Amino acid sequence: MPTTNPTLFRATHGLLWLMLALVVAAALIVAGVAIALVVAWPDVMAEIRTMPEFVDVATIRFPLGILMLLLIAVLGVAAYILRQLQALVTSASRDPFIIDNAARLRRIGWSLVTIQVLALPVHWTAANIARAGSEFSQMGGLSIGSLLSILLAFVLAAVFEQGAAMRGELEGTV
Repeated sequence: MPTTNPTLFRATHGLLWLMLALVVAAALIVAGVAIALVVAWPDVMAEIRTMPEFVDVATIRFPLGILMLLLIAVLGVAAYILRQLQALVTSASRDPFIIDNAARLRRIGWSLVTIQVLALPVHWTAANIARAGSEFSQMGGLSIGSLLSILLAFVLAAVFEQGAAMRGELEGTV
């Protein structure tokens, strides 16, 4: 049985709960902004016309709605990843090398793939409604760090799977 630091695990759990709360808050803000856009579109359009970031405010409504839906989807997947991490940390405090943790890491990897797939239309939509060079137009897209995170999640899943198999073999020989 591995030795664990209970303070470290409590701090990690606290941090994961804080991150989950922030993701949920961000999703609620995006949903609130989307609702506000629908309700107050004429006023919003008048305000957007004064912003130098956007290309054509007359055709921005549909792509902005799509962008909001994509952002809510990305935040939903992020919340799922955080819940998987919480379960992983909880079980790792007792016994890290179990098949369930390998499955959790694999689900995290596929969730990261989903976020990267969603990041492509986010980038395309943001780039089409904002002027080139603005911060808004740079939203989304592929990230080398994200691609490396995906690779890391799948490699760690294989390591945890192998660790669980080795533990099973060792217990079978004792």
